[in-house]
Amino acid sequence: MAGVPILAIGPHIFASLPLSLQKITEKTKVNWPAAARFGIGPARQFTGLGEDEFEIEGLYFDQEWGGHAEYLALKVTQRAGEPVELLGAATGGFGASIFGTVVILEVGATHEHIDFSGIGRKVAFTVKLAPFGGDSAFGGLL
Repeated sequence: MAGVPILAIGPHIFASLPLSLQKITEKTKVNWPAAARFGIGPARQFTGLGEDEFEIEGLYFDQEWGGHAEYLALKVTQRAGEPVELLGAATGGFGASIFGTVVILEVGATHEHIDFSGIGRKVAFTVKLAPFGGDSAFGGLL
């Protein structure tokens, strides 16, 4: 049973089921280092873009709807060390919005109510992404 796609990281689709997207955290940063000045307080100077952050949090319930195989596949993509495209569902359900090329920095999970297989009945997962680089504007979803 698959839900409506919300977001895709490369070939990995996050929807209402089985990898249920719960939260998106996004931060864009710029650099403004302080420069000391003689006789007065420091002044700041813009020196360029900083490292943007993008994190998703979700849940899956493997015994009920699956999701563990998809979670493991996400880790395989991370360990391959290749950039992937970050896509979002377009407004109105037609097509997709391309947010840019990203790398998967971290993938983690917290298992609750462990069953006989060692997999939690409820698993909360996180995925941290960063822009791949170059001149493309990754600046966010919203």
